[in-house]
Amino acid sequence: MAWDDDAVLIFISQANPIIQAQRNVTKAYAKPDTVTWALQNTSLSGRLGFGGTDFRSDPYTAYGGLQISIPLSSIKEEREQALKVVAEAKEIDDLHAKVILDIAQLRQMEAELAASDVRRKFLKEKAAWLKQRIDEGFSSEMDQLWTIGSQLNEEDALSAKVGVLAKTQRYKLAKYAGGEWQALLAYLEGKTETLGGNDG
Repeated sequence: MAWDDDAVLIFISQANPIIQAQRNVTKAYAKPDTVTWALQNTSLSGRLGFGGTDFRSDPYTAYGGLQISIPLSSIKEEREQALKVVAEAKEIDDLHAKVILDIAQLRQMEAELAASDVRRKFLKEKAAWLKQRIDEGFSSEMDQLWTIGSQLNEEDALSAKVGVLAKTQRYKLAKYAGGEWQALLAYLEGKTETLGGNDG
């Protein structure tokens, strides 16, 4: 199978809903830039007073303006943000460990399928050669043909079993990508050559 382990790991890291949620939490705790800080700490204020002033004889006085709150620098906020960054890194690391283990299992299954294909090809060629010899009159080799036929059936059964397990493993691996699982599954099955716009 022509898929790249790194491309799968990167795609899952970007598409996994748990990692996305963790990144959103980390982003919410990040220190804001100057403009965002000004918007968060500035408010409009207005008041209406009764009784007028010495300068005007109106019965009501309106006041308006901007009020800027300047929070004191807090170590607690920095600690909370640092803890969120650590939690995000741990979540990513845990996910990568699971994904790498599942990739290794899928690669093992694909290797077993490739080896089985080689064995099956050999057995078919040997069976064809023995059949030709039997057709030429060497009937003593009939038992060998039956033995090879039995080995070929066992190899076909093993290949079918590993094929089903590999299909399930691809699906399991694809589900790490959350809503993007179908794109990842198509890539793992070899139906697409790229993953997320990058060469896979």
